[in-house]
Amino acid sequence: MGFLASVVLLTACSADGEEDISIIADDVPASAVDRPGPLDAATPAVDVVSPPDASTSRDLPTIFDIPFGLDRPPTIVDVPPTIVDTGPPDTGCALPPPVARPPAAGPDGSAIVRAIAAEHPDWLRDSCVPMGGNYRFLFEAVRRGRAVDPRWGLDRRTGSLSGDIVTYFYGDGCPEGRREVYMFDIITRHCAIAGMHEPAAPGWIDRSSEGGLWTLMGYDAGAPPDAGTPPDVGAPPVDVPHSRPPLPNGRPTVEAVASERSDWLRNSCVATGGNNDYLFEVVRRLRRIDRRWGLNWKRGRVGDMSQDVVNYYYGPGAPVEGSLETYVVDMISGHCGPTPGTTWIDQTGVGGAEARWTLAGRTDL
Repeated sequence: MGFLASVVLLTACSADGEEDISIIADDVPASAVDRPGPLDAATPAVDVVSPPDASTSRDLPTIFDIPFGLDRPPTIVDVPPTIVDTGPPDTGCALPPPVARPPAAGPDGSAIVRAIAAEHPDWLRDSCVPMGGNYRFLFEAVRRGRAVDPRWGLDRRTGSLSGDIVTYFYGDGCPEGRREVYMFDIITRHCAIAGMHEPAAPGWIDRSSEGGLWTLMGYDAGAPPDAGTPPDVGAPPVDVPHSRPPLPNGRPTVEAVASERSDWLRNSCVATGGNNDYLFEVVRRLRRIDRRWGLNWKRGRVGDMSQDVVNYYYGPGAPVEGSLETYVVDMISGHCGPTPGTTWIDQTGVGGAEARWTLAGRTDL
């Protein structure tokens, strides 16, 4: 006995609650429609529907409405990700490979430093810019180093140019403003005071652990050896709105000088026969860190210098002699008393005093 090739049974409830069953069949022979079967009055009627044609209108779906292929499992296509070859990283600057990288020791340029000191002892002697010197010795050391390897440079980790430091860049790419550097102190006893300290001498001390900042700002490779003082790279450009910098903490310097020269602190009252050696040495060391430090014209009276106060210029650009844009800090407690000591008290604006920033005509600060 033949069976239907494709049969879909659709069941629905009629109004009287009985089920109507319709068979939608494909390729059902006509004899199957007329063949008598066990169906009787108690059995729901079975309708056999012929394949639809263009003239047939229906509301129920048929097997002819099922899109081809839905009865097949989906095909999963494994598409590999697109990889774009961008080439090697952009190094930006053409530099030779570094001669060393940490943890290896940095390159040794001490022979160059000693040679310059032997040829130009006056450059070494006058290498302290805060005391009226220049950068001839430092620049010549960098110039000779860069003639061998362009990775040599200067340092500006404090904002201003370090007057006794050279750096060697060991990183990749362009070195300006980068911290992947070896850092070397090339002047021993830099800014030594004549008659008080031993004179400056050539040196080569690895200070890389202090974290240098590579730069050539202020350096002119084509300038003569007496290039002099470069511009203050720490000063903001004139077209940038100025914001008042915070007051740095200079107390460690104050205490260091007091520890080394307690006699200077004891004799810091000029009115009782002392001098200003302690004051000047504190300002000298502070200015090695930041050129904004200076002395104070008491209450704005030019010529009346405070003996226990340091000032910090907060105006735009380089410090301006006589400027009112200054912090005022008391650094000696009990001054002119029996037991003076160190302190750090911001006295800016106290009592309405019009303090003025100054170097009091001194060139050794």
